[in-house]
Amino acid sequence: MQSWIFIILGILIIVLAAALYAAVRRSQNEKKINKLNEDFEAMTSQPIYKTIEQLDAMNLTGESHKSLEKWRGAYYDLINNKFGKLYQNMFDAEKANQNFKIFSSDKLITTSEQQLKETQSDSQDVIDSLDQLVKSSEQNKIQGEKLSEQYREMRKEVLTKSFDYGDSVDEFEDRLSDVDKQFETVRKLTSAGDHLEAKQVLADIAKKLNILSDVLKRIPPRYHELITEFPDQLSEIKTFFEKMRTEHYSFADPGILESIALVHNKIAVTLTALGKLELQVVEQNNKSIVKSIDELYDRLQNELDAKKKVAKIQKEAAEYLNHSSVQVTNLIMSLDHLNQSYVLTHNELEDARQMQSEIADMQKEFDRKVQDIADHQAIYTETFDSFEAIAKRLGELEQKQYQINDSVSGLFEGEKVAKQGVTQFEIDLKNIQRDVEQAHLPGLPKDFTDYFAMVREEVAKLDDNLNQVQINIEDITKQLIMTQEDLNTLTQKAKDMKDAAVLTEQALQYANRYTYGNETLAGAAAESKRIYSQEFNYQVSLDTIATALDQIEPGSFKRIEASYYNADSDLDAAPEAPME
Repeated sequence: MQSWIFIILGILIIVLAAALYAAVRRSQNEKKINKLNEDFEAMTSQPIYKTIEQLDAMNLTGESHKSLEKWRGAYYDLINNKFGKLYQNMFDAEKANQNFKIFSSDKLITTSEQQLKETQSDSQDVIDSLDQLVKSSEQNKIQGEKLSEQYREMRKEVLTKSFDYGDSVDEFEDRLSDVDKQFETVRKLTSAGDHLEAKQVLADIAKKLNILSDVLKRIPPRYHELITEFPDQLSEIKTFFEKMRTEHYSFADPGILESIALVHNKIAVTLTALGKLELQVVEQNNKSIVKSIDELYDRLQNELDAKKKVAKIQKEAAEYLNHSSVQVTNLIMSLDHLNQSYVLTHNELEDARQMQSEIADMQKEFDRKVQDIADHQAIYTETFDSFEAIAKRLGELEQKQYQINDSVSGLFEGEKVAKQGVTQFEIDLKNIQRDVEQAHLPGLPKDFTDYFAMVREEVAKLDDNLNQVQINIEDITKQLIMTQEDLNTLTQKAKDMKDAAVLTEQALQYANRYTYGNETLAGAAAESKRIYSQEFNYQVSLDTIATALDQIEPGSFKRIEASYYNADSDLDAAPEAPME
């Protein structure tokens, strides 16, 4: 029994909750529908038809009439279609809401809100466009009066200050006349009721007057340059040029007078362009004329400045030429003398003679320029550049002379060092020969005697080369280095041969204690002695007996070798006995 009560209570709670939810949503939708009705009423109550009636009374024509018909059609579309559809959706939404069809009402409300937004936009477009048509006549009147005032002021400016505009006045008047004709067109269109077309013509007039206003500002300064400033500057340049000519100044091509004539011609061409109001051409030409006039001033000033500098650099260049000529002559004489005793391997003499020829050519160029000055035909800028180039080149040649001097200055010292080297080589060879003889060896191996003979021949060749009438120090230096290396090798060969011979003798003596009881060692000792006394190959002889000894008594030869080199080292380190 109690469970049924709980079930009934649960159902009642759900029903009450649903009813409460529906009531709340119905109330919310009702507010939205009321807002839609208010906005719809505000939109449809706009007196658009009265504006259309006002425009009909204005008897519009042309583009204005076309615009009126366009927006009249848009208005009829609103009241015949869009307003009706919107109203029906709003009505259906309200009915659904009253019948508690909450979800259907929600959907219709959302659709109605979107339609209202779009229709309001369309309606406002119609209102704004029709209002613009109503106002166009008054706006055109205000715009026309403003442009007419600008037009009158511009014409007054041209007429009262025509002297500032030159031949451009006629072209300017023609363009103003074209604007005047457009004002007449505006009056006709306005009388006919075509205010939109009149507005477009007024816009074109405004554009043309703005362009002419800009032209009006740009003409006077350019005209003043062409008619006054440039001619005065050219006259000044011509006067200054003629004065300089009386003072014996000369100028390179193109001539100053020819350049002045070209600028005058460009001024005339530019004035013609100004008469046609070709302002871009005029301004470009004026910039070019300014540049040309500046260049003419610079040419005159450069000649004045160059004359002052030429006097100083002429003296310096003359002294430098004399100094360089003497220097290169002395260098050639020195190289000629050296060339009798030494081979000059880097074309030093040919280079010096080439420098002497180049200096002679510069002297001729210098003399020509000096003669031009004396004959009053010098173009001082060119003369200065020439003298400056000569001085610079002489400096480069002087450095090259120093380099040649430095390269040959070591020839005498090189010869001295080479002769000392040959003398030392001869002494070293004698010492090697004496050391080998003192070893009392039974003979010398062929490879040693051949190498000794080769080194002795190299030393003899060096001595012969040094005793030639003309010696090549560079080749001799290379030979010295090679001979020194070969002599070092020979010294080492002699030492190795002597060491091998002495060690062989000591090893054979040490082996005597074993030879009577060991046939293998006895045979090795006999073979070592044979190689030693017959083939004179002391290293092979040593290897033979050393190998046999180590087989009998491992490490025995190492001890013999160590004892020998230690004794030899002690002997080298011992101080010399004092001389009595």
